[in-house]
Amino acid sequence: MRIAVVGAGISGLTCAFRLQQQGHRVRVLEAEPEVGGRMATTHVEGFPIDTGVNLLLANYERLHALSEELGIADQLFDFHSGAGGILRDHELNSFTPSHVFEILGYRGVSFVSRMRLIRYFFRAFRFSSALDFFDLSVGDDPDTDRDAYTAASEQLGEEVAAYIVDPFVRTFHFHGARQMSMKYFDALVALFLRKDNFKPQGFKGFMQTLPRALAEQLDVHTASPVSLIRPSPAEVGVEAGVEVDGERFDAVVLAVPAPIALASLAPPSADQLEVLSQTTYAPTLSVSFRCPLSVAEDFEGIWIPYHESALVSECSNETCKGASNDTACVINFGLHTEAAAAWLERPDEEVFEAVAAEWSRLFPRYRDALEGLHVKRWPLAMPIYGPGHVERVRRFWGRGQGDGRVYLCGDYLNHPWVEGSIRCGEKVAAMIDSTH
Repeated sequence: MRIAVVGAGISGLTCAFRLQQQGHRVRVLEAEPEVGGRMATTHVEGFPIDTGVNLLLANYERLHALSEELGIADQLFDFHSGAGGILRDHELNSFTPSHVFEILGYRGVSFVSRMRLIRYFFRAFRFSSALDFFDLSVGDDPDTDRDAYTAASEQLGEEVAAYIVDPFVRTFHFHGARQMSMKYFDALVALFLRKDNFKPQGFKGFMQTLPRALAEQLDVHTASPVSLIRPSPAEVGVEAGVEVDGERFDAVVLAVPAPIALASLAPPSADQLEVLSQTTYAPTLSVSFRCPLSVAEDFEGIWIPYHESALVSECSNETCKGASNDTACVINFGLHTEAAAAWLERPDEEVFEAVAAEWSRLFPRYRDALEGLHVKRWPLAMPIYGPGHVERVRRFWGRGQGDGRVYLCGDYLNHPWVEGSIRCGEKVAAMIDSTH
């Protein structure tokens, strides 16, 4: 089959790579001048900066398998840095768990809250084998249609919801836990219970390493935006297919964010329309500064609860990746979605000034020490796996995926993070191969 994959993020590239291995003729079309999507790396004043995905985990099984196939496994390395933490009442409490029960040693919440966590973990053993964090369509959870903040408050108390659950969601997704399905959090805990080795990792060549290695194996056309994708029904002597800006393919994989997919697909089926039109995203800005090594402490990352700052959601010290020289390092900040929406159109200098002022308020030693390097605006930073979304997408996989020979692909289809995106690409490739 001749297949077009629209979008050269990690999900689309993985799908294209697997389809090509299955013997299909694949062309990848990417609107941007570089492949990778949110696995993006730029270079500013000699510093490499990951502007999207900031870390990987040692238990990303499919990522490690794919890296082995591509011959880049030796580029993976463990971060070696100081502990991370969660800010509470102007005090940074150490928090870098590599296993679920290490959370019990966290001193940022009360003894009573830690005991509630123990009881929750023991209850979670019962469903730990039924849920899959990297494929939220797997398994049943009675709290799927409840938001994580409310459900966690009832089960674990307001303190845990405000100072563990909500900061975690905001650090990795930028929006609050009230917008996240409790199934997401339950599946995350199930992952912690089943697998050790939550050690953060990266590539020696930074995040661009994996998408570039995949693209080298494929027929990729960058700077090639797609305007119109139209399913073409079968005619006498001609099988059904899909037209991409007038060029006919046997099938198309739409591996772009849901709003972009919806805008290009004409017409979507009823099931495609239901998923694409109701998928929402959290915006953020990735703001990078140069900081003197004498000021920056040896830390990996800091979670900032919304109670502590309405602007900054997280901070990472890129020294652990090698983004430093003899005198300075790169520090990256992510913004809470509530703030980011208002800052997407603001000039870089205003963004630098506001973030530096806020960080200096939280940590006074940084005053006058942060020099702005780069601002990356992500209006569609992370899909929101909210109440209603997880079950809606779950239904779509069984009814609607592949309608009109158009296959949707991406993390918004219940496949969080890089590992989930890789799995989604492989899942769609397997579905196409088995169907046609």
